[in-house]
Amino acid sequence: MTLPDQPKATSPLRAIRLFCLWCCKESQQEVRLCPAVECVLWPFRMGRNPYRKQKTLSEEQKQALADARERFNLSKSLQIAEENESESSGNVIPYPDMYLEEKALQNDEYPTYPDLPY
Repeated sequence: MTLPDQPKATSPLRAIRLFCLWCCKESQQEVRLCPAVECVLWPFRMGRNPYRKQKTLSEEQKQALADARERFNLSKSLQIAEENESESSGNVIPYPDMYLEEKALQNDEYPTYPDLPY
């Protein structure tokens, strides 16, 4: 039995999850439905430690996390908007084949395709 190649730095829970996926032929559904309940790794098969206590947060901590999440989402949406603006500037045709077909159909001619760089 050979084990799958694993990254050099990984957490123990991630290593257990990778092993369980390998054991179940890379099927996440089979890992969920694993019948090997006597396996010592079975409780950890989903990549979580079931024996770890649930962390309880105060209302202040919950609010701080919500604010941080909101700031992150706002910065992410601004980043996406900036990327869209930079892509829309200039004469970039997102789908050159479609553009050529539409142009040719407007002129009632058969579209021809130049050698495109991709």
